[in-house]
Amino acid sequence: MLGLHGQESVDVADPYGLMRSRAVTNPDGTVRIALTVGAGPLDDTVHAQHIALATDDVVASARRFRAAGGAPLPVPANYYDDLAARFEFADGELETYRDLGILYDRDAHGVFRHCYTRTVGRVFFELVQRDDGYRGYGAANAPVRLAAQHAVRAALTGG
Repeated sequence: MLGLHGQESVDVADPYGLMRSRAVTNPDGTVRIALTVGAGPLDDTVHAQHIALATDDVVASARRFRAAGGAPLPVPANYYDDLAARFEFADGELETYRDLGILYDRDAHGVFRHCYTRTVGRVFFELVQRDDGYRGYGAANAPVRLAAQHAVRAALTGG
């Protein structure tokens, strides 16, 4: 009805377990909606809801978010050490990502940069920049996000 085409279904890690996700997109990929199925509606184990917002400049968006008092999800420093070992970056680029908590991925089609807010209640937001036809959703960074969310939750609850 909307002219969207289904992509492959995948299991996505969530702070409270695995969820099944299937994206639908328009032909040129400018509209992407991830449809996710988790536990039943009466199951209290499902908490976090994820809203992703596209931007043409994730660095500028992350800076505006932080300047407005937003709380970005802190990314472990060793993540950026790993990125430096895997990819080459322009001078200062990786340091900017580290400072702003921006995650990075690359596939055969393009580059993906994204960052997350801390979870508030049951919701967290993601700012995404997809360049040069990148087709994925940054799934390689899901374990980093989960570990960071767990660390924040543990610090807040003392456990």
